[in-house]
Order: sequence, then C-alpha cells, then structure tokens
Amino acid sequence: MGHGKETPRQQMIGLMYLFLTCMLALNVSKDVLDSFVLVSESLNKTVENYKTKNQKVYDEFEKQLTINENKVRPWKDKADGFKELTDSLYNLIENYKKGFLTLAENSNVENVIKGDRYVIDSMNSKDNIDFGGQYFILEGRGEILKGKLNEYKDAALALIPESEISIVDGIKGTLNTDSHTDKEGAIHTWEARTFEHIPAVADIVMLDKLKTDIKNIETDVINYLFKQISAGDFKFNALSATVIPNSNYVMRGNEYTATIFLAAFDSTQAPEILVGSYKKNGPENYEMVGAYETLTVTGGKGVYKKVASSLGERKWGGLIRIPRPDGTVSSYPFEEAYQVAEPSLVISPTKMNVFYYGIENPVAISVPGIPSDKIKVSIPDGGATIKKVGNGYEVKPTKRSGTVNVAVAAEIDGKAKSMGSMLFRIKTIPEPKAKVMGYSSGTIEKAVLSAANGIQADLEDFVFDLKFKITKYTVTTVVSGGMTKEIAKKGGTFDAEVKTLIKGLKNNARLTIEDIEAVGPDGVPRSLSPIVFKVK
Repeated sequence: MGHGKETPRQQMIGLMYLFLTCMLALNVSKDVLDSFVLVSESLNKTVENYKTKNQKVYDEFEKQLTINENKVRPWKDKADGFKELTDSLYNLIENYKKGFLTLAENSNVENVIKGDRYVIDSMNSKDNIDFGGQYFILEGRGEILKGKLNEYKDAALALIPESEISIVDGIKGTLNTDSHTDKEGAIHTWEARTFEHIPAVADIVMLDKLKTDIKNIETDVINYLFKQISAGDFKFNALSATVIPNSNYVMRGNEYTATIFLAAFDSTQAPEILVGSYKKNGPENYEMVGAYETLTVTGGKGVYKKVASSLGERKWGGLIRIPRPDGTVSSYPFEEAYQVAEPSLVISPTKMNVFYYGIENPVAISVPGIPSDKIKVSIPDGGATIKKVGNGYEVKPTKRSGTVNVAVAAEIDGKAKSMGSMLFRIKTIPEPKAKVMGYSSGTIEKAVLSAANGIQADLEDFVFDLKFKITKYTVTTVVSGGMTKEIAKKGGTFDAEVKTLIKGLKNNARLTIEDIEAVGPDGVPRSLSPIVFKVK
C-alpha cells in the first residue's frame, strides 16, 4: 500500500513486515498507548504557545504600519499572505484529524470530539493499525497532504534568502517529505512511513506534530519578515543632542532662537563631510564643484573652523556623504550662516535634548562673557526640579511626560536680564532588552548557555549608564517525550534547577525565556520581550 509497483521479492518482504507489525501491535501495552495521549496533549499546548507568540508579531506589524505605512506595507503583506497559507494548511490537518477520528471511532466519536476539544484518552481504537492505511493511503489523503506540505515549504523558502542558512535548513529538514529506500531496495513513501501500520493514536500524534511543525516555520518566517522592516535603514549606535541657533551671535536686546534635535551617528563608520560649493545632478544626487575642504570626522562629527576677520553674515555649506547598507552612497547637502557680532546665550545639554523621568539629567548652561555666579537658572512652569552640581546643573522631572522649560537670566550691570529659554521634552527611560551571555535570541551553543549565570537587562545605545534588575522570569522547553517543561523563577539568576534543565537540552532544542520583568532606577516595573533560543 502506497509503495508503488514492487517486485515479487519486495512484495514478500512487505507481507512479512506487515505480519510482524501486526504481531507487535497486538502486544502494545496500555501504558505505551497512554504515552501517545500525553505526547498529543503536549504538542497541542506547544501549538497554542506558538499561536500566542505569532499573534504578537502580527500585532506588532499592525502597530508599525500605523507609524510608517510605506515602509512596513510590503513586509506586512508578505506576512499576511504567509499567514493565510499557514491557516489553510493548519485547517486541512485539523479536518483530516476529525475525519480520521470519525472513521476510527464511529459511534464513539462524540466521546472523543467535543467541539474544538479532543479527548484522545477516550478513543476505543487506540491500538488499531488499519485505519491509518485506509484513511491516508487507500483514500489518497496522505498524498494530498504531502503535496500541500511541499507547496507550503516552497512558499516559505521563497520568502527566505539562501543566505539565512539556519532558517532555510530548518524549513527543509522539518518539511522533508522524500520517499525512503530501505536496504532491500523497497521504496517507502512519506505518507506510508508517516501513517501506515501504526496505532490509530499514533496517527493522531503525527497530525499534531505536523501542526507544531508548520507553526514553528510560521514563527521563523514572520520574525524574519518583521526584521526586514528596518534591514535597509542606516545603523546608528550613538546619539547626540544638537542645538542650532538662528545665529551664533545676537546683539543685546534682540531675540535668540534655536532648533533642538537628537542626532544619531555610527561610531564605527565615519561619514565624509565636504565643505564648499555643490550642484544637484538629479534626485538625491549631488556633487562638489570647484575647490572644497574635507573635514576630519570624530565621533560622527566634523569641525569646521574659519577665522572671523570682519563683522557681518557669513554663509557656507557642503555635502555629507555616508554609505548605505546596500553599498550605495547617499549625499546630504547643508547650508549654514553665522554672524560675526557680540556674543550671547549658549545652552548645550550634556546628554541629549530630552529629560528622562526618575533620574538626574545633567545640563551645561552658560552665557559667554558672564561669570557663572551671575547666572540664574529656573523652571518657571514647573514639572521638574533643578539644582547646581559642580560646573553644571541637574534636572529631575517630576512628571512622566510633557515638556520642561528651562529659563536663564543673567545679572548685567546690577540688573537681571532674561537671556532666553529652552524647551525640553520629558520621556520615560526606554525598555531594556533581556539577554543571556549577550544573546537576545537566535541560535546559541549549549556550552555558552550552560555557562550563563542568569538574565541581564541591557539598555542598548542609551546615553545614561543605568542598571536594571531582573525580578522574575519563566523558562519553557520541550523535554524528552515531547512534554513541555515550564519553570518560573524570582530574580534573574539561573539556579541549580534551571541549569540542570539547560544541561539536559538536546541538539536543536528550543528554549524560551518569557514573562521577564525588570525594575530600573525610576522604580517602574517593565515587562521585557521574551528570549527564544535554538540550542546547538
């Protein structure tokens, strides 16, 4: 059955194999059959976990779409299309499961199928080895299912480039439906090896395993697609607050204004800054003309120096060139002007142009030509406290959002004169990323994971050196026999129980650390994103 045309010798071997299998089936103990029930329950719990985690990714797609539709839409459409394929295949397997149980249980099926719930332990035909061959081989459903699995595999591989070796190999290995040739030369199809001559309860387990496999692949594919939203973005690993006044110097009595923004740069790859005249050759295509100066770049910034030999406005500009992730070079023109005149107010935040709730934010404030003891700094509208610390100031917001206006006055000729003010935004400290041995997800060597002492909360690329404490976490994995093992812990340390679980992981096992909570210096508890490892 299901093997194609066979020689007389192969037919004889097949009959002997069938006879021996039947004899073995007669001796299958109740304990062994009951173990299949436990495996089925464990697999279905794993499927539900995958559903929950995958839905979080789809929800995040929706969230990002509202932020930048043009950027997110192509990847979300691919994810939605793959979800439709996954749901279609998943529903086909579910229908086959119900159909198989209806055939195998007959009048007892109402005790086994109760709505969307299955009571596998109530099966009367657990040990029957004939129904699998009838339903999946003779009636052709196994071949149909194999074709759908191959279509699903091809669709998944079409979304993942060959360079993603781990994901590609995982898809190919998980959905391998190739036929098998034994030592005698007999060909055994995938559907025959999967469903034929095994107890009916084992057929159910095989269907549950297939549901787990496709949900696992769905997880890998949609997580890859989500990462592609920002794959073409410039990668910056440092931030800098920038204040650009409308003029470097202002005459006394005139108004001083400034544009404040947060600048990001890559400390590992400096841009090229050219000062001089330029022309535009097309959309986003610029080139320098005539003589120009190339600035030395340090920390993402180039310093332009020019001796101010006369009063008045001086204009200058140029291009900033930076390589893109795809190897092309983008050019950004800039133009600036400065006034040669008497000095006025300069305010420069030492960290960034925002204040973070719950911590002391250092700010440097000065007025050129005015001694520091003649400068008065205040926050007239409230929302924060400010105090003098060393040569600068520290601002601590008392509210979680909104703005804080920092006003500066100077004593000139015995009278207090307003020197302007600056508006700062209030933000909460960003969410840290949970890591183990520096890894936040993906493939990890078992030896590295075994050496870990616990979970750390890493505040990536943040301007303040703040420490977060892990207060709890839960470790989940599938152990021997297909059972799901779940351990909940307080704090962030891997104790003996967790380390024992890690040491017992097999190759390619998946370890999930979720329900992670951390508390920072602002005292606000935060739920961190889960960590999913594939152990090798």
